[in-house]
Amino acid sequence: MNAMTPMPSHQRGFSLLELMITLAVAAILLVIAVPSFRDLMHRSQVSSASNELLASLSYARAEAINRGQLVSMCPSANGAAACAGGTAFDTGWIVYTYPAGAASANVAYAASSILLRATTVRTGVSVQSNNAAVITFGQQGQLRPSSPALTFVTCYRNGSSGTGQSTAKVPGAQLDVNGSGSVTTKSLADGDSCTP
Repeated sequence: MNAMTPMPSHQRGFSLLELMITLAVAAILLVIAVPSFRDLMHRSQVSSASNELLASLSYARAEAINRGQLVSMCPSANGAAACAGGTAFDTGWIVYTYPAGAASANVAYAASSILLRATTVRTGVSVQSNNAAVITFGQQGQLRPSSPALTFVTCYRNGSSGTGQSTAKVPGAQLDVNGSGSVTTKSLADGDSCTP
């Protein structure tokens, strides 16, 4: 009777050296990927805030034309009850109109005003305007009263105050509204001012 000799068992798994190499490669990939992902998130915040501002300006202009009456927009700290004044729109803003025949251009939101749209505070970005007056669009979609062009600049900022900065990795965005109410957009260059 032949005795069968047991087959040697082969262990399957990673050696310590293989595990260390895998961890080193993973660490290198993380060091490269995390800053790029962070910049992507910051660019997304700037783009989102700028696009929402553009949408609100376009909406206010379209409503003025469709309703045949004045429609205004101003920064608002609480998103519903009042204009905040100033040039900082990162606190949020409101779009509103007036009862027929009850208002002239550039009048701040009041109890009799009709709220059309409200946005909330924008975190991680600075949204600044070059004009502290209430923005008003007339019945033909033009800025009222005739005023110089408006400029809005949106930049990423680290923290809750300041105007942020435009960098090569996270460029700011600029919106220009001309007297007829048309809006153009452009990206800021590295080092451009975030104050219009």
